[in-house]
Amino acid sequence: MEEEHASDHEDGANPNTNPFFPFSSEVDWRVARWAVEEGPGQKAFDRFLAIPEIKERLGLSFDNTRGIRKIVDSIPPRAPWKSANISLAGDPGQKHLVQYRDPVALISSLLSNPAHASSMVYAPKKVYTNSSKSKRAYSEMWTGKWWHAVQVCISAGLPIGSTVAPIIISTDKTQLTQFSGSKQAYPIYLTIGNLPRSLRRRPSEHATMLLGYLSTDKIISSKLSKEEKRKKTQRLFHESMRHILKPLKDAGQQGVEMICGDGAVRRVHPILACYVADYPEQILVTCSKSGTCPKCRCRNQDLGDPETSPLRTKEWTTGIMSEARSETTTDREYSRYCMNHDVSGAIQEPFWQDFPFCDIHICITPDVLHQLYQGVFKHILEWCTSMMDEKELDRRIRSFPPGCGVRIFKNGISTLSQISGTERKNMAKVLLGCLVGKLPEAAILAVRALLDFIYQAQNKTHDDDTLAYLTEALDLFHSNKHVFIEVGIRDDFNIPKFHSLLHYIDSIRLFGTTDNYNTEMFERLHIDFAKEGWRASNHRDERPQMVSWVERQEKMTSFDCYVEWRNRSGPSSVAGSVSLTSFAVKMAKRPAAASQALQVVELRHSAPGFTKELKRYLLRQSTLPQQDGRPGVQNSILPFNHIDVYYNLKLRPVSIHDEEAPWDILKALPAEGTKEARFDTIIAIVSEDAESTGLEGTRIGRVKIIFRLPKSFAQDILSPWRNEPLLYVEWFSPLRSTAGKNHMMYEVNKPPARVDGSRPGAILSLKEIRQTCQLIPRFGREDISPDWCSSNVLDKCSSFFVNNWASLYAYQTIW
Repeated sequence: MEEEHASDHEDGANPNTNPFFPFSSEVDWRVARWAVEEGPGQKAFDRFLAIPEIKERLGLSFDNTRGIRKIVDSIPPRAPWKSANISLAGDPGQKHLVQYRDPVALISSLLSNPAHASSMVYAPKKVYTNSSKSKRAYSEMWTGKWWHAVQVCISAGLPIGSTVAPIIISTDKTQLTQFSGSKQAYPIYLTIGNLPRSLRRRPSEHATMLLGYLSTDKIISSKLSKEEKRKKTQRLFHESMRHILKPLKDAGQQGVEMICGDGAVRRVHPILACYVADYPEQILVTCSKSGTCPKCRCRNQDLGDPETSPLRTKEWTTGIMSEARSETTTDREYSRYCMNHDVSGAIQEPFWQDFPFCDIHICITPDVLHQLYQGVFKHILEWCTSMMDEKELDRRIRSFPPGCGVRIFKNGISTLSQISGTERKNMAKVLLGCLVGKLPEAAILAVRALLDFIYQAQNKTHDDDTLAYLTEALDLFHSNKHVFIEVGIRDDFNIPKFHSLLHYIDSIRLFGTTDNYNTEMFERLHIDFAKEGWRASNHRDERPQMVSWVERQEKMTSFDCYVEWRNRSGPSSVAGSVSLTSFAVKMAKRPAAASQALQVVELRHSAPGFTKELKRYLLRQSTLPQQDGRPGVQNSILPFNHIDVYYNLKLRPVSIHDEEAPWDILKALPAEGTKEARFDTIIAIVSEDAESTGLEGTRIGRVKIIFRLPKSFAQDILSPWRNEPLLYVEWFSPLRSTAGKNHMMYEVNKPPARVDGSRPGAILSLKEIRQTCQLIPRFGREDISPDWCSSNVLDKCSSFFVNNWASLYAYQTIW
């Protein structure tokens, strides 16, 4: 037995025969990965390993947590960490620690990842929507004009085949402590536009990497004023970024040979393309004066105008700084001169001034999260609340019926504080429906125009037509914004985030759609790269511990990728793969209520017309036995009296883009105990004219029952019949041919109940569902009825709007 263990150990120590080296075996590797990634307490894990025979039976090569770390630390890093102490001129005694990695090494690591080899793109592409190639389409970063322009500049002076790596960088402070203390982290993230946006957005793909941590130290000096400390903080940022990004200057100009994931060696030119940041960070990075636009020279007092201004350029900004240095003799004079020209007076040498093929003002990209939801929408919500009774707005929001992906604000929104971006998004889904009937026409048009812009700006694909829609939405807002001045809510619209909307179209043409560079993607990484590392530290001298934690996590991820690649026997088969654009359904294997009597189902689901419609449906499929030989639905006899009932299902509607559509959850829940009933609404296909967008050939229905027929009946009576799930829906009135003039929502009405309490309905197969939808009660001018609430409004109200704001998918398919 001892000889066998020795032999196993020797095999484990041989990297040629052990694919899990430096771990002794697959079990050794998996236990270590669990310990590192799941983060059990060090002492707890040591006690686990101390249990008799655990280590021996599992064949582990380590005795404790320290042993695991020693093995993990032996794995080569994707890029080693460095540290530097940055000091500012005039204050050499105060050192500020920055920890970082070589950005060129990180880019090489991203390009060489074999897991992403088949997805990597090395050259720009022009995509058109028509055969005449007169309309460009923009989606991924390589479809934009920036990459083409830079590629031409580089290729003009270098051999054919040089590859551009468009760098996307983001910086953003984040709070580490929640309730007490003021601990912060200031991470820098880096990714490249060669990777598809879907990979860059998924943290599990590890396609965005932590480049470093900037200093969060406060400038300490009793001799400096608050303004002087602020300027020093700005200079510290630029000095730190200059030090960290210095390798990009030569690499961008000369290129660097890199081994890519497909095995090819390419000369790569890493060029800063996009700098993703919120507004304060944009001002800091571009050295612009606070309150102005970081992309153009529009003066603060003119930000509300719809006309564009001359663009800022790197040469213009550094030219102002050069003029200030030659025209002034003191720091105060220099600052005043720059500020008079809308340039920050704190910086004399920006970190980006020598970057090749890079203009920092062009690099500043739209920010859907902070500019649109936390900026524009935040303002219009405040304005609408001022024009409308706050309590009535809360009552209307509380009475919205439930819908998949739409939050129900049970207490309204007026009591919320520190509202998150997710909450803003959910408010945007319901706001317009609450305003109809209460606000004047101009206000409805202005709000609808801005919501149109917010939703259109998030399209997965743009072309010249959809970009024109953005212009039309802005024009409509500017034509109606006067209403907010007339009622005394605003004096002007000189708001930087509103002004930023003018630059969206240019950025989309340059860099692709906004989901290539949304700050929301990077804010999600704060959890993985800052907060989790902080929690794993002892909260004293935490920065080195956070770096070690991040490095070990990355090593385990890289090793996992390596093992998967090494064990791969060949290219993955695509046989049997399902198209991402196809309709799909998922249901529970077992019914929520098995073998339910038809009369019980009708009663519990408030569906008195169910049995009659079931007979009508089955008569269309086959011949049912007839009572006394007389034909017709009323005289038909069902050969069963029990069915299996399901309370929900998941469906993925047909995608209208290359990426799969989001999954919807459709519920048909009867009331039970204290839980209210919930019967969701759908858009059903009722005609061959129906398409994946628009409402022609469709009808709105309320799903009352999700069920299956008995298996014995399906097999014995209807031999060709497949026992697939069915839905019983109650219809709303046919849709009107046109949407409302101002709010652009379609109206439907609930037909009156028959004498027996039933309403027009039908039995549908799953294939007849196009998508779920949410209905908005048509509130009108008067205050809503006090007994309306989210759970009963579909029963109490008789007139509704189809909510095309319920999701991005609904917006693109309903309207």
